Amino acid sequence: MSKIFDEKLLETAAIDTSLREFSHLGIGGKAKNLFAPHKIEEISKIVSATAKANLNIFPVGAASNILFGNTRDKVIILDKFIPKFCEVNGNEVLVSANYKIAKFIDEMKELTLGGLEFLAGVPANIGGAVSMNAGAFGGNISDFIEFIEVVDHDGKIREYQKEEIDFGYRKSSINGFITKVGFILAPKPKEEIMAEAAKIIAFRKVQHPYNFPSLGSTFKNPENHAAGKLIEECGLKGKTIGGAQISKKHANFIVNKGNATYRDVKSLIDLMMSEVYRTMNIMLQLEIKVLD
Repeated sequence: MSKIFDEKLLETAAIDTSLREFSHLGIGGKAKNLFAPHKIEEISKIVSATAKANLNIFPVGAASNILFGNTRDKVIILDKFIPKFCEVNGNEVLVSANYKIAKFIDEMKELTLGGLEFLAGVPANIGGAVSMNAGAFGGNISDFIEFIEVVDHDGKIREYQKEEIDFGYRKSSINGFITKVGFILAPKPKEEIMAEAAKIIAFRKVQHPYNFPSLGSTFKNPENHAAGKLIEECGLKGKTIGGAQISKKHANFIVNKGNATYRDVKSLIDLMMSEVYRTMNIMLQLEIKVLD
């Protein structure tokens, strides 16, 4: 790496670091090229140098929906040490991408600003949620976005208005490292926000497997179908490979029952996709990110 990155940037690097400690699923091998910068400017320089070397960049925040596999040819950038901030002006809010969604919703509640309660209980950071256009119960995070700031793949820091971004079902056209997001939230009574968030969290606890680590929904819901229902109808609910299991509670979740490996989880993913296609003639699309 010394041939690609200058000495100052190498001070933010961690060579051959295990990704297990960053994984929400508790799975991960060693990352050959991992950076944990403390400034946006450092991210910009790392991305620029990486692009010039034709290496692949992979941003990591909360890693709540990332399955870490082979990372040897990728440069991984963590944003956990970048200073977090949240600035409020009326119902306009500017927040750092590494802000926890749960913390953000809670703080906005105190300011009687609502709208994102449908994401209550989601363990992601703001940046990751925006990148995939996270949503639930008929709402999408993009509904409240005004603009985002991104370190593009050439290392340039750019601002994009919502109209410049193509948001779709659990996807967006954002192609870079999100650093901050501007929201326009809705004035809402504190009690109403609290009640709605509590109701959604209670629902998640009943419907989703919280007793074991998971990455949330493995697949996007196909049009007019629920992915979990399709997988269950294929008789795969509870299927176990190694330490990984298709949850007995919700078949669109894969849980780590203990010492699961990347290969265990990937084998279940491949099985779910092949069986649903064979039985239903429906090709499932991943909602989680697989770093392979």
